[in-house]
Amino acid sequence: MKKNLSLAIIGCGNIANFHVEAFKFLGYKIKHCASRFNSTKVKHFANKHKITNVWKDPYKLAKSRNDWDAIILSSTTETTPKILEILIKHKKPILVEKPVSIGTRYLKKYASNYPKFVNVAYNRRFYSTIDKAFKFIKNSKGQLFCNMKLPGVVKKGKNKLVGFRNVFENSCHGIDILRFLFGDLKIIKNTRIKLNNFDSGRTTLLRSKQNHLCNILMNSNSPDNFSLEIENGKKRLLLRPFESFEIYEGISFVKPNKKYPLKSYKPKLVEKSDIFSNLKSEKKLKPGFLGQSKDFLNLIKGNKNLKSATLKDAYKTQQILEKIMLS
Repeated sequence: MKKNLSLAIIGCGNIANFHVEAFKFLGYKIKHCASRFNSTKVKHFANKHKITNVWKDPYKLAKSRNDWDAIILSSTTETTPKILEILIKHKKPILVEKPVSIGTRYLKKYASNYPKFVNVAYNRRFYSTIDKAFKFIKNSKGQLFCNMKLPGVVKKGKNKLVGFRNVFENSCHGIDILRFLFGDLKIIKNTRIKLNNFDSGRTTLLRSKQNHLCNILMNSNSPDNFSLEIENGKKRLLLRPFESFEIYEGISFVKPNKKYPLKSYKPKLVEKSDIFSNLKSEKKLKPGFLGQSKDFLNLIKGNKNLKSATLKDAYKTQQILEKIMLS
């Protein structure tokens, strides 16, 4: 890989800032940037991050393949597919923000064949808590059962794809995590739930190829956190939210006392931590972005064993969400 790597970015929103800071932390400067046509914010973005080359037209930057070695695409979900198609033609490393598109209409072309030089930025794959869940599954024997809660903002409207936009754009993190941990999943049963007096909630049972069962609750507009709970018959791992983990094993007996005059039983907590434990200077970065950026640099180097999602993964995640929310 070139020592003087020329990186470019399209987009100048909050997520774009997180990408730039992560690469800066690793010693790589972004040299080119663009946002929407004639953006008024892109100059401030460039000044903030000391980016020397500011482009007025994102499509011109996308087409200018000789000016950059690799590119980060962090534009709006609506414009991402069109820009991504231009970038893919160059066959250069691309890091594109999730979900890439809402639904499968665009992504279905990558259902089987997909460019290996494109990483999809599902940053939660790089949480230390997700690593913990991965090891928990690997070290468990037999069938596993998991519960996942994915609360999301759902709006009433005739167009369900629009009303469920937050689910397709944000709750997709949960589906991607399940696929990352358990592999391909098949929907066994899907039930609609009327929450807030309209068709918005779902409870869905899925099965992996290893016969593990996953139950997802789409508890729309709920005052709740994303969570994942995995049982192996002896231990229970809990991520609530995804940024923290707890492992329980066994039950302890609590004697009655003045404050609570009944005997009670309490799960024994044997281990706990969160994504910020053991972090030093990188604590200031958006969680998951450092590992994600390192993975992209590995892609640029030509390494193949990567943790990042692919366009095929992005398609399968949106496909599951379509079957859950729209069928």
